[in-house]
Amino acid sequence: MQGRIRYKLIVFLFVLVFSGFISKPNVGAISEHIYITVKVNDNCIKMDEEPYIKDGRTFVSIRFVAEALNAKVGWVDEKKMVTIDDGYNYIEIFINNKEYSVNAVKQVIDVAPEICKGRTMVPLKLISESLGCSIEWDGETYTVAVEKSGIKVPDTSIRNRGYTDEDLIWLSRIVTVEARGASIEGKLAVANVVLNRVKSPVFPNTVYDVIFQRGQFPPAHKNGFKELQPPRDCVIVSKMALEGVNNIGKCLYFNNAEFPSRSGSFYKKIGGEYFYN
Repeated sequence: MQGRIRYKLIVFLFVLVFSGFISKPNVGAISEHIYITVKVNDNCIKMDEEPYIKDGRTFVSIRFVAEALNAKVGWVDEKKMVTIDDGYNYIEIFINNKEYSVNAVKQVIDVAPEICKGRTMVPLKLISESLGCSIEWDGETYTVAVEKSGIKVPDTSIRNRGYTDEDLIWLSRIVTVEARGASIEGKLAVANVVLNRVKSPVFPNTVYDVIFQRGQFPPAHKNGFKELQPPRDCVIVSKMALEGVNNIGKCLYFNNAEFPSRSGSFYKKIGGEYFYN
């Protein structure tokens, strides 16, 4: 009897361990993340808390935008109040309160400022109305453009992003034609192959030149590619890659069939595409 129980226990453990090898949970799955760029007078601005979209409004860190606009920012803890002084206007903003004041004149905004990870985040409309700026939203590149004449953005506020809006659009186009219909993971992997080539000494060193290198990406040479309007998901994934989200390591090649000559450098298969170092 004990031998039969022991045998069943061994079989159960074997099945349990073996099933762990064939049905692993999807750990670290890639999900969509929108990276929003904030520019002041065409300069990308450093921030330690990312802008985000909530209830159809774009929220940004008031401190970093205000300082880029040459304003001084203060905090009154007992009132949960942010103060901004640009030398012409004195602004008081209250957390979780739609009312704020400019030079002691009360104003009302439709969405209240809030705290996120220790930073005061405000809707863009508050910045334009209180600091005398013009603000435009570029949905093609997920960029907020803040413009104000008569100021110079401090060097300490400027972020060296490492890529241009043109890089983003070209990358989004090639992802569209090479990975249309693929998962987020598949699109991200294709984008990173392009960026890995930019970094590699054996390929051209710009996104544009990598894409148009002869014999590498045939869809890039078809009519209409240069005018292609990339869809939202391809722009978002391409910007994720440009911001450093990488799911294929240093891979330089992909194909929808196996490369027998590159079997030793096979990295992984994503959907119907094989990726190689």
